[in-house]
Amino acid sequence: MFFVTGQKRNDRLAICQGCQYFVEKTQSCGDLVKEAFTDSKLCGCHMPTKTRLKIASCPLGKWDSEIKSSDLNKIKAILDDPTKATNGDLAQVYSSVTGTNTQASTCSSCNKRMLNELKTLLNDAPPET
Repeated sequence: MFFVTGQKRNDRLAICQGCQYFVEKTQSCGDLVKEAFTDSKLCGCHMPTKTRLKIASCPLGKWDSEIKSSDLNKIKAILDDPTKATNGDLAQVYSSVTGTNTQASTCSSCNKRMLNELKTLLNDAPPET
């Protein structure tokens, strides 16, 4: 649900592998350690992993996230205070980021599952660059 198709992942990875900053030995965008301690625009991420995530994007703008920033903002707002969101708001943003046709529900366990999955999505996101 939160992963791109195999072809999209392959396309993204091919772009990374053709980039001057790609480190073949570590399969990373720049140096894994160095990027964590500098103001570099490179992410230092392991690209075979990062290119699978819908939420991920290239820090140099060579490929984009498949999740709209407006949806990310909605997710953050919902997770900040779930009591302010309607079941329709939750279902809409969940449907948008997962590519499903989820309907609003009054089922508390269904809504909790969606909230937990959206939380996982944000927690698994690469750091913003």
